[in-house]
Amino acid sequence: MNDEVKKLISGAKNICLITNEEPEGLAALLALFYTLKDLGKHVNIIPSTFPEKMHFLIPSLDFIGQPQNFVVSIPRTTADISQIYYEKNEDHLKIHLTVGNGHLTKENISFYAENVKPDLVITLGIQDFKKQLAVRLDAFGFLLDTPILNIDNKVENIKFGIVNFIGSKSLCEIVLDILQYIDENLITKNSANCILAGIVMHYQHFKNPETNSQTFQTISELIKKGADYHNIIKSLS
Repeated sequence: MNDEVKKLISGAKNICLITNEEPEGLAALLALFYTLKDLGKHVNIIPSTFPEKMHFLIPSLDFIGQPQNFVVSIPRTTADISQIYYEKNEDHLKIHLTVGNGHLTKENISFYAENVKPDLVITLGIQDFKKQLAVRLDAFGFLLDTPILNIDNKVENIKFGIVNFIGSKSLCEIVLDILQYIDENLITKNSANCILAGIVMHYQHFKNPETNSQTFQTISELIKKGADYHNIIKSLS
């Protein structure tokens, strides 16, 4: 299974991450984001709302790649464009439109970043992918028919991915296992902080009866990788 996961990630250039929006899933998503960026991947995160207590884990704008493809859209029911040309100089780019039929105003013109279809979608903590996207297909329909690496820790998962990695640990521990299998040196301070934060939340600050000696061994290894244990505990309290 790990070999299949490694092959999928290694072969993908454009990767999209989507999670169940729960804090633990968001921590796992951020850990993957940092690591995949370090591997030189173009990574897109489906918009997520992060709780204020997790803001210390969110990457700075300098770390997030900016969109490269943009679209100017005009409904044909408003105006039929008969000719398009542009002129470019040192100061400006001007796009000229000639209206054949209809009436065009600036309110009719929309401008947006175009989503590049990913080579791979990685889902975290999602039991049914199409059901999750059902109400958002207008915005994220471009994700459909893309190979999916499905990572989860719930038995209810319907195993919708081309590879399904369903474990019995916290999501962050599963992600840690995957990353260490790919390369033990992949875990940096940023990803270690996210994984440790997810473990703290999953085990309810170690009050969860599932907490065991392996949990604390994993925490020790993450601290050695640079995770700031005291700041994480303080921020998540």
